[in-house]
Parts: sequence; C-alpha cells; structure tokens
Amino acid sequence: MRGFDLIVAAVAAGLLAGPALAEGTGQGAQQGLVAWSSEALGISAKVPQGWTSDEMPGGGILFSAPDIDPHKTAHVALRAHADQGSDLAAAHDQLLHTILLDGDTVLSDDVTEDGFAIRSKDSFGKVTLRKTERLDCGGGAVLASVQTDYPADLAEGMAPLLADVPGTLGCK
Repeated sequence: MRGFDLIVAAVAAGLLAGPALAEGTGQGAQQGLVAWSSEALGISAKVPQGWTSDEMPGGGILFSAPDIDPHKTAHVALRAHADQGSDLAAAHDQLLHTILLDGDTVLSDDVTEDGFAIRSKDSFGKVTLRKTERLDCGGGAVLASVQTDYPADLAEGMAPLLADVPGTLGCK
C-alpha cells in the first residue's frame, strides 16, 4: 500500500458508504461524466459514465474504468468525513512528504485556504491527482477528497476525461 493510501484511510476511518454505479456500461459507454452523490458521505461529484464502483476499506467509493484489469486501469476515489477543524497545511505537508518519499515526481502543487491539490507521476508513468477540500455543507463542515489516477498507456483517453472530475466535488 502506498503512503498516501495509508493517510487517506486514516483520515476516512470509521466512515462507511454504500457502493454506486455510474450510469451506462462498458468501457465504450459514452465516455463522459455523470452526476453522482452519496448520502453516507454527504458529497457529490461527477464521475465517468459506465465505470464500476466498490466501497473502499475505511469508507469511500472507488470508481474503476471497466473491462480492464483493476490493477492497471484508471480510477476515481471519493472520500469524506465531518471536519472538526483539520489543519489543512499540516495535511498538505504530510501528503507532499509521502509523495516525495515514494519517489514520485510532483507535477503541480496548488494550495488554497480551503484545501490543496497535488498532481504527481510515479516511475511507471502513472499520473495521480489528489485533492482535499473543506466544504461548507448544510449539516456542517466536511473534509472531502478526490483522487484520480491513470497509467501512462491510458493517458490519451483518460487525461481529458478525468480532468474535470476534481472541480465537481461538492456537498450533496
């Protein structure tokens, strides 16, 4: 398990969400984004149409491109939990440190008052974007995260498809 997975699992511990399916089926299913939301997580986003989903250990939903080995495909992971005043600067620094310790190359690192986004590439060419954002939802503050990743050999089709996903993260 990579370092980031451990951090996110710890942050999302105790939160359970049911599985979902993005409308449509098969890898060739209208490669666009569709609305998705989760009562359990309290968040919404747009996810790739036709992708399969599974509940992640520790809470959250993992969407995977269909018809490809799950270990070699593109993914969108969504997690959230109630925010109790988390120190986003410390979380950013810890994630950045973990990415660098894993030997990945940081492609971009954007920090705002309400969160951060770090895009990196590993030694095999897999590109990963990790975004964490504090959302002010009706039931209170929520710390939500989205992670997108795709291997180098799928970059041509996946980069444009997944580019807009992080910007759609919001309250349910």
